[in-house]
Amino acid sequence: MPKAHFLSRLFLAAGLLLTPALAAHAQTASEAFPAATQLKDGAFRRAGQTYRLLGGQQTRLTETLALGNGFELRPDGRLVRNGVTRQLLQNGQAVTMEGNVVLLRDDMLTPAAIARADKAATGGSTTSVSISAAANMAALVPQFERTASRLAQLRQLTALLEQRTAALAVGTTPAPGLEKEIQALSAQLSR
Repeated sequence: MPKAHFLSRLFLAAGLLLTPALAAHAQTASEAFPAATQLKDGAFRRAGQTYRLLGGQQTRLTETLALGNGFELRPDGRLVRNGVTRQLLQNGQAVTMEGNVVLLRDDMLTPAAIARADKAATGGSTTSVSISAAANMAALVPQFERTASRLAQLRQLTALLEQRTAALAVGTTPAPGLEKEIQALSAQLSR
């Protein structure tokens, strides 16, 4: 068998053996970094480069990006505040527009992407529940009312204690019934 023919068969065999490995590597790489359309707005580092995510589009970051918490992300991946570098994003890390440093693969997925992944993993057997902000606020109203009532009682108790202290400071006897009012308010507040 001629040497050239032997080499061509060897390369063909090697190619056939390597094709599944290369496909598996490509699949692993795509799993490590989800498609940009599945990601929230922000920025991330990959292969030593910083990328901006905006509306599902990914582009190289070429200018400083201002974040909600006062930090800036520089194109070289440095998070800076008041001119001082606070952190360097590592490959696979991301930063939200609020300025939170998170893992790109786990924490930057959009709710729709999370739902798709959940459906793929569970076959759609889970249920998502969203509660409106109004409902959450309505649930907090009784707590706010209790807190406001308690604050009013504390102010009233403070005023009574100031009356008692003022009377004692000048050497007079506090008004009759003042001690009972103080004890009653203290008992209410201790519940």
